[in-house]
Amino acid sequence: MIWLAAGLLLGLAADPATLAITSGPCNGRAVTVRMTNDGPAPVYADAVLAASPGLHLPRRLISTWLPPGYTRSVPVMVSAAVGTRAGVYHVRVSGGGRRIDVPVTVTAPAPDAALVRLAARVTASSARASGGVCAAIDGDPGTMWNDATGRRWPDRWQLAWDRPHRVGLVRVVTTARGGLRDWDVQVAVPAGWETVAAVRGNTAVEVTSTFAARRATAVRIVTLAGNGAGDQSRLAEVVIR
Repeated sequence: MIWLAAGLLLGLAADPATLAITSGPCNGRAVTVRMTNDGPAPVYADAVLAASPGLHLPRRLISTWLPPGYTRSVPVMVSAAVGTRAGVYHVRVSGGGRRIDVPVTVTAPAPDAALVRLAARVTASSARASGGVCAAIDGDPGTMWNDATGRRWPDRWQLAWDRPHRVGLVRVVTTARGGLRDWDVQVAVPAGWETVAAVRGNTAVEVTSTFAARRATAVRIVTLAGNGAGDQSRLAEVVIR
């Protein structure tokens, strides 16, 4: 086994070749970095990632073992903070003496975008590496936010805006096995946090809580109990209107 020396037989590619995203902590998209060993012997290879100021990457290095002819594909999420100026930025990947450039076009979300897309901050009391906070609003019920403190309650998932929005509905999608049983829905109003819905004894996958609309700067879900199966918080999707 050898470490790949600069300039030796590493195929490097990115898919897609260009990316368009809107600013916001959970509005990023993934670019998949592909590393191919074009040589006759297995190697350990590195790919180094860099990004223009204003872009966020969750990792800056990919290290992998590559048998001859093998391709390793690694998705890397690219995002931009709220307030990032519209324009074209760049993600650069280098390895094995080669370098590729992925132009990233950043725009602001439309003013009438879904409230979860307008979020300035999305946080949680804790999160597993495989279940980050954005998984609860990515539109894919196959991914989810998981807390990292199993069997200890309460947990908290929270979404905040830079200015108030009118909120009167919060829909929680959990899981069929080991889903959430008990939780509170709270909104941040000028007087502080207000509990607008209390769900208890739930066994359904999806629960919609409606309430008299309020102008709020944040919504949070305080989870209190699950239905066994590891006894942890599972939010597959959250819809806020």
